[in-house]
Amino acid sequence: MAPSSFDEERSIGDTDSDVSSVDIDFNAKTREHANLRRSLTGRHTALLAISSGIGTGLFLGSGSALSNAGPLGLLLGYALMGLITSGIAFISAETAAFLPVSGASSVRHIPMFTDRALGITVGWMFWYLLAIFAAAEVVAASSLIGYWRPDLNPAIFISVFGFLMVVFNFLPVRFYGELEFFFGILKSLLIIALILAGIIVDVGGSPTGEYIGGRNWHPTPIKEYLVSGSTGRFLAIWSTLINAAFAMGNIQITTSIGSEVINPRVNLPKAMRRVFWRIFFFYIVSLIVVGLLISADDPRLGTGSNTASSPFVLAFKTAGIKVFPSIINAVVITSAFSSGNGVIFLASRTLVGLASDGSAPRFMLKTNRVGAPYWAVTSSCIFLPLAYLNCGGETPITVFNWFTSLIAVAGLNVWVVICLAYVRFYLGMKKRGFNRDDLFYKSWGQPGVAIACGIMCFLIVFFSGFEVFFPGNWSVAAFLSNYINCFIFLALYVALKFTIKSPWISYEDMDFSQMEAIKAEKKAQELDTDTSKVPWWRRIIEKLFDA
Repeated sequence: MAPSSFDEERSIGDTDSDVSSVDIDFNAKTREHANLRRSLTGRHTALLAISSGIGTGLFLGSGSALSNAGPLGLLLGYALMGLITSGIAFISAETAAFLPVSGASSVRHIPMFTDRALGITVGWMFWYLLAIFAAAEVVAASSLIGYWRPDLNPAIFISVFGFLMVVFNFLPVRFYGELEFFFGILKSLLIIALILAGIIVDVGGSPTGEYIGGRNWHPTPIKEYLVSGSTGRFLAIWSTLINAAFAMGNIQITTSIGSEVINPRVNLPKAMRRVFWRIFFFYIVSLIVVGLLISADDPRLGTGSNTASSPFVLAFKTAGIKVFPSIINAVVITSAFSSGNGVIFLASRTLVGLASDGSAPRFMLKTNRVGAPYWAVTSSCIFLPLAYLNCGGETPITVFNWFTSLIAVAGLNVWVVICLAYVRFYLGMKKRGFNRDDLFYKSWGQPGVAIACGIMCFLIVFFSGFEVFFPGNWSVAAFLSNYINCFIFLALYVALKFTIKSPWISYEDMDFSQMEAIKAEKKAQELDTDTSKVPWWRRIIEKLFDA
């Protein structure tokens, strides 16, 4: 395979400079690049990694999961998915440091280590799930308005939120970075406030003065789901995994901007390594608190048409705190908008990556005068009108649950292939005699972590719609929302295998030509970094929280 041309992306100190995608030969006839701009700093990527996964999956989707599984079942399900998500983040950090490219680098690496047909399939599947994700977030954001004004037609706010998401993605990437930096701080502060306020309410500090303690964990911390006994409790925990996968599935946002980040080989892995702590604090701790505050048997959980069904809102509403639920609602709206804005950004960069690799129309590479790929952005918004399903006969929570299953299963399919590609990357380096210690970041526990994560993602997908096979539970809509993406994935891959030249890349043909440049760059980076100028407390924090 021909060496990768990485010269244009090595301007580590550049700010707001024009850059191009990495030239990777995937047997495409011609290579072209988009004039994206390197404008995002470590500050932006750090907040993107922290806040990109904090959205409606946590604030809304956790309600039905708590209702089905109970507080401990909810916690165990989200903790298991958190471990899987962290493993995918570590894999993505290593491959992003090896070759940071635009358009979801963990996806664009797939054809380098497997075959081109699989790479194209995953690329288009990834773009599709992101485009659908944007519609789901618009549904959520517009529905949340109903907390204050249930009399207004949600189509008004669907139009407003959709329009703003489109407009913001035509602006300079630095504007996107600053906007997400602001939203990231806002969401992080809300989670911290929820946790602190929840602890105060639990110990009797609410207006009612009622001490709650751990009574909502008794007598059934794990509920029985569909069947009785230990099998029912296992199914209850398993039923939370799709909700959890939807909530945590945005980790690739940070790696998608490899050609728009200053010093990507340092900043991208640093941001991705901290995903574990984001999940532990923002998901696990907040779900422990909400499980203490509200009973899993509350009939309002997961059944409402708006944020009133969110366990966070219900918990503080039940405690008699009048203002806080409205504050939560307002910030959840910004979270939904931020998440929708982010997935459109990531979807457009995925299209840019596909076009750069010759797997999408070349006009997707065209950018406006501020460096935004306008055709890719426009194309990534084509599924936004699906949000108007919210105006039909189905309740918003039903529509939101359809989107949850579609997006989670598609994302897990992508993660399975990412794990497969990483294992081949790992074995390829080993067989070719390259040392992973020379990389800017080497994830721990490999290849065992990648194999375990891949197997778990496959099992979750395979059994994602298990409820519909129980007597009396059959639903065509539920079956299709859980499995249609699997059929699309297989059909596209088989069709591509028969229509393009797509042999599997042998270990001998894998392109590791960047290794010498990586060694030189890493050595220069170490010489330029004076740790004595970094405050002692910051060095300790970085040692503790960098995986």
